[in-house]
Amino acid sequence: MTTSALLAPVVDDLALVEEMIASVARVEYPVLGQLLSHILRTRGKRVRPAIVLLAAQFNEYRLDRLVRLATAIELLHTATLVHDDFIDNSATRRGRPTLHQLTSSGAAILVGDYLFAQSAVFCTQTANVRVMGVFGETLTIICDGELRQLFSPAWWQQTRAEYYQKIESKTASLVQTAAETGAILSGATEHEIAALRTYGLNLGMAFQIVDDVLDFVGDEKTMGKPVGTDLRQRTLTLPAIWLRDQRPEHPALERVFRRDAVGLKDHDLDQADGEFERAVHEAVQTIVTSPAIDACLAEARSFGERARRALEALRDIPARRALLDLVDYVIDRSS
Repeated sequence: MTTSALLAPVVDDLALVEEMIASVARVEYPVLGQLLSHILRTRGKRVRPAIVLLAAQFNEYRLDRLVRLATAIELLHTATLVHDDFIDNSATRRGRPTLHQLTSSGAAILVGDYLFAQSAVFCTQTANVRVMGVFGETLTIICDGELRQLFSPAWWQQTRAEYYQKIESKTASLVQTAAETGAILSGATEHEIAALRTYGLNLGMAFQIVDDVLDFVGDEKTMGKPVGTDLRQRTLTLPAIWLRDQRPEHPALERVFRRDAVGLKDHDLDQADGEFERAVHEAVQTIVTSPAIDACLAEARSFGERARRALEALRDIPARRALLDLVDYVIDRSS
C-alpha cells in the first residue's frame, strides 16, 4: 500500500501541513532561506504529522490548530536530523548532501536550532498548555538520548536494554508525542490519550528496529546511503548486538567492535580506511547471512502487535484502520 493510500483520511490536510512547513523557508535573509529550503526539500514520508491528524479524528477535529501541531512535530523531527547528521558526520541523507557538508558546522547547528525554535513557535500556536508541556518534555528526552549516545563508553559493549532505551529516547518518544498530543488537542478522554500514547511508543520502537535492519539489507539507492553505515559510524544497533551476543568470537565483528583490534586510532576509523572498511563489509555480510535479521524483525513485529492492541480501546473509524495499516507499513517497508 502506498503512503498516499494509507493516509487517505488525512491526505488533504497533510497538504496544508506541507504548505506550512514550506513557509518556514520564506525568510528575509537569503542564506538562511537557502539552507532551510535544502533541509525542508529533503522530505520523508510525513508519518509523524499524519499520526497527529489521525489521532485527533476520534474527537473534535480542530483543523487549524492540528495543522500547526503537525507542523511543529515535523519541524522538531527535522531539527533532530540536522543535529544527528552533524554528530554522526553523515555525508548524505536520503541521497542528498547533509547540511554540514554544504556549509560550516557552526551554520548547520544554528539552522538546526532555528528549526527547534520554529517548532516551538508552532506548538505554542495550538494554545494548549498540556500539549506544550508534552512537547517540551519530549525535546528533553531526545537531547538526553543524544547525550547518552555521544558520551557512552565502550560502544561495542552496549546492552540490548541500553539499545532499547536509546531508540525510545531518539525515535519512539517523538512518535509517541505525535499520537498523544493529537489526542489531547482533540479533547480526547484520558483513556483514549493513554491508548494512543501506547500506540505511538510501540510503533516508534518498531519503526527504528526496522530502520536498523534496513541499514544491513536495504537497497542503497532507495535508502540514499550505503549499507553498513551504522557500523561505519560506530553506532551499535540491534542486528549487530544480536550477532555479537551469539557469536562474540567472530573475527570481523571483533575488528569492528574493538577499535584497538585493527591497530588504528579514532581519526583513522572515522575515515574508514581500507582495513576497517573490509572489516565492516565482512561484518555486514555475516549479519545478513545469520539469523540476526529475522530475529530483529520478529522483535519489530512484537512491538507492532502491542501498538495494534492499544488501538482496541478506540472506536472503529477510518482513522483507526489507517493507524492499524500504518503498523503493517512500518514493519514491511523497504526504505
